[in-house]
Amino acid sequence: MHFVNRTEELETLNREYRLPHATFSVIYGRRRVGKTTLIQKYIEDKPMLYYYATEVNLAMQLKAFTEDMCQKLDLGNITFPSFEDALVYLSKQLGEKKLVLVIDEYQNLAKLDKSFSSMLQKVWDLHLKQSNIHLILCGSTISMMHSEILNYAAPLYGRSTSIIQLKPLLSRYIHDFIPNLSQEDLMRVFASFGTIPKYLEMYQPQLSFEENVRTLILNKNAFLYNEGYFLLKQEINEISTYFSILEAISKGATKLGNISGMLEMQSSQLTRYIEKLIDLGFIDKEVPVTEKNPLKSKLGRYHFKDNFLKFWFFYVYKNYRYLEIDMLAFVEKEIAQSFNDNFVSFAYEAYVKEKIIQDPMRYLGFVPLKIGRWWNNKEEIDLVAFDDDHIAFIECKWRNRPTGVDLLESLQKKAAILNAPQPRSHYIIFSKSGCTDALKSMDVQCFCD
Repeated sequence: MHFVNRTEELETLNREYRLPHATFSVIYGRRRVGKTTLIQKYIEDKPMLYYYATEVNLAMQLKAFTEDMCQKLDLGNITFPSFEDALVYLSKQLGEKKLVLVIDEYQNLAKLDKSFSSMLQKVWDLHLKQSNIHLILCGSTISMMHSEILNYAAPLYGRSTSIIQLKPLLSRYIHDFIPNLSQEDLMRVFASFGTIPKYLEMYQPQLSFEENVRTLILNKNAFLYNEGYFLLKQEINEISTYFSILEAISKGATKLGNISGMLEMQSSQLTRYIEKLIDLGFIDKEVPVTEKNPLKSKLGRYHFKDNFLKFWFFYVYKNYRYLEIDMLAFVEKEIAQSFNDNFVSFAYEAYVKEKIIQDPMRYLGFVPLKIGRWWNNKEEIDLVAFDDDHIAFIECKWRNRPTGVDLLESLQKKAAILNAPQPRSHYIIFSKSGCTDALKSMDVQCFCD
């Protein structure tokens, strides 16, 4: 895989390595997000023992780990009755130079042996902590990484010296994987493949966007055809209600009442499922950016945190009955009809928000305290950004014609609802096709980047 960005995470690991005592890093995040690539980059020039935990039984895991350890440390042919014995022995072999010990997909060991984390806690406290080691536990099952390491009641809680939650990349890094994309195709890729490194690495720039979607997502033998299913199944056993909630959200049921109506379930029955999906990072709850008490807001909406999952649920999951019998043309027609309005337009808002956060002085002229969407029961504004002295009202239009004066007039009417101080108000338009001359001559900033 390409090593793109991740400079802050890499520096965190290198800083841990430079410390003259034992260090313990936890790296976690969803499948394909680039955890192993980060680790490989970090250990490429260091004394290390890297072990990838699989799902075979514990005895076979111990044998494989021991063979790797003996080979790396030139220990000859040694066997151990348990992982505890092997790790204690390892701690006694370490000299002054730090060794990096990586256990990748750690959750597989914790699944095989429910007491594994408690054992590791004991070995860390009594032996490894006194050695010169950099222990890295890496996992892609987020719920298990929490229950084994990160939660207050977890056996290994409080032992780690650094915790890295590896998240999807920002949209501006798409070009590092797929150079020379047009702005049109950049937004289409962002709205469908998202920013998971492995997905972007598989994209074939010599093919059209439509061909990439067909060969990588829609085809029943494609790499990403069942990716949404695998992502949830890895975290959740009983998935039917969770899948129904996510499909409802992908179809536009963003309010709790709308979701419960579509599923024909009481809102109170859905709460624990939705909270679980939020904890796992699949969805998020959004409230208007100007809400003074977000936790008590009655205007909350739920949305996907990942564009690929939203695309997968809307076009793949609900169309399995067609895709399984190779009726790809039916789904491709649906994509042609609805993708631009229902996906690309919303992805463009996220793209604009990212650009503003990256360089607020260029686009706003001030550094906002908060930026996000605003709405009430009747109106909504794509983005509102403000500090103590300024407020900016921002509309994002992804369409094939220049934006005109009518949009500014509508924006000003909606802004008046917020009772913002007019001398310090800014009106900003981001438009794929630019703005009309009439709009440019008015008190508004226009951007088409």
